[in-house]
Amino acid sequence: MLNQTFKKFEVLIIDDGSKDQSLSRVRMFSDFRIKVYTKANGGVSDARNYGIERASYNYIAFLDADDGWDNNYLEEMEKLITKYPECGMYNCAYRRVKSNRIYSESPNIPDGVIQDYFKTTLTLNDMISWTSATIIKKEVFDSVGKFPVGMVSGEDCYMWCKVAIKYPVAFTQKIMSTYNMMLSDAYLRVAKPDTCQESWYDLYNEHDPYLNKFIASKAIENGLRHAWAGQKKKSKLIEQQFKFVKEFNDQYFNSRLKKLYYLNRLPYFAVKVLLLYKKLATLHFFEPRLLPTR
Repeated sequence: MLNQTFKKFEVLIIDDGSKDQSLSRVRMFSDFRIKVYTKANGGVSDARNYGIERASYNYIAFLDADDGWDNNYLEEMEKLITKYPECGMYNCAYRRVKSNRIYSESPNIPDGVIQDYFKTTLTLNDMISWTSATIIKKEVFDSVGKFPVGMVSGEDCYMWCKVAIKYPVAFTQKIMSTYNMMLSDAYLRVAKPDTCQESWYDLYNEHDPYLNKFIASKAIENGLRHAWAGQKKKSKLIEQQFKFVKEFNDQYFNSRLKKLYYLNRLPYFAVKVLLLYKKLATLHFFEPRLLPTR
């Protein structure tokens, strides 16, 4: 990322209690723009919030360990910011890569300010906002809050949702960020419960059906994760809160809600057997594949 064509930036590297050799490798760089902070492990949201609080510039970009930027990323995103200064969040198209194959590229939406973020997102197979393809105005965090500490999965989507509720969002179809799916640790989070105070239901708005449909898709997955973990009190609460998805008459929502209903009523030993299969299937999806030889 130090080869960016846009040069006026700082790099905040947050060592969140890492146990590998990454910290020693980072310290080998002598670039004055790099600032390294070491803290006790607090999870991804806590690390991001820690960096946001120490950032010197007015816009915050994110780059996770499994992602990468094209060299023109910051330059093109700076142009987007200049063109649409009223926005609180800026996104570019991104590619997902697995075994050297591109799974998805640019969504079919025009450049500029997105007219209805949640309605538009629901028409896509992927999120408009991806962590390493997102820049947020620093003052926005003072207004809507930071990442939810203790939310195990979907904490980034929760953050983008909070911003998009209150601020316009700008987008460019230029593909300038890469998500390496082979480095994902999603299989480790399948049955890991949250410890945060925030919930998806906090974002519910009876006057915004597109927002509600969006948060319902995330909340039900959150409920399933708690059901897999045996946290029936939390998963049953989510089941009750999001029963309104039946009104959508949508096959996807009906099937996911039905799955949550049955998991919440299965004996835990049966859930554990099913969970083993689910973890293996998830790991199989994200593991690297050898490309066929000719």
